[in-house]
Amino acid sequence: MPLTRRQLLRTTAGMALAAVEAGLAQEPPAGTRFGKPDDPVDALTAYVKLGAALDDRLTIWWMDGLRYGVVDQRSELMYGMKVALFQRFFAQPDGTYKLAMFELTYYTDLNTGELLEEYENPYTGIVNRVQHVRLGPDIRQATASGNARPENDTNLSYFYSRLGPPLVHGDQMWISTDVQAGIKFPSPKAPKIRLNHYLTLHGQKSAVEDQAVLSAPASLGFHNILTWEPWMRMGDHRGEMMSCAAGRKLERVDELPADYLAMAHRVHPTYIADPLATLDRRVAEIKESTG
Repeated sequence: MPLTRRQLLRTTAGMALAAVEAGLAQEPPAGTRFGKPDDPVDALTAYVKLGAALDDRLTIWWMDGLRYGVVDQRSELMYGMKVALFQRFFAQPDGTYKLAMFELTYYTDLNTGELLEEYENPYTGIVNRVQHVRLGPDIRQATASGNARPENDTNLSYFYSRLGPPLVHGDQMWISTDVQAGIKFPSPKAPKIRLNHYLTLHGQKSAVEDQAVLSAPASLGFHNILTWEPWMRMGDHRGEMMSCAAGRKLERVDELPADYLAMAHRVHPTYIADPLATLDRRVAEIKESTG
């Protein structure tokens, strides 16, 4: 019997998650960690080469995944998600990297794969008008200890991040990073937002160590835990959401899947038309601050 699209989505997400977990579950043999185990500079270099580039070219994190609701430790598949994060990295005199970035994420129907405009909420029974995600353009900073707390963001109630160290099995390398943050907006009616993001980059150790390679090919595994989307109007309904996605790093907009591009041109036509132009203002700020 052929698989339905819902079954295929579940199977694909499960395989992606299992592949990442299988690579990270095994303890690497002694002496196989990248560079010096306690040298955070090595970890940052590996992260930048796999996640972006040592020069300032445009790189894109493309991912396809699923969003779940979780109540009392029981998960329920809600909708699909198609993600692209556009970024340019710039080396700083202090050894860190500043990046100009923006993200466009779209929620999709589990059965058809089409862009969701309305969502029949299984927890409330209400049909919600879906709001898709545009984050940025903004400036972030990657450091040897993880992502730096965003500058001048007064809405953050707490922020924590961690990076690496890389794990190596033969010529395969994994490096993970995570971010935990709390956001409280000034409006008393605005919901408190809690974010827990976990990203794993996977590529070849030989490409990371090759000084001629400025941007190493990489695949991505992404998971997060976060509060309900405001557009779902969950009120005091207990629970949270969880996402599972997988993809790879790209360097050209035309490498993005046709279905993602169609959604981006429909919802955010100005941003996707020229991502480099979209990032120009933030890039200028980074260059000005660097001197």
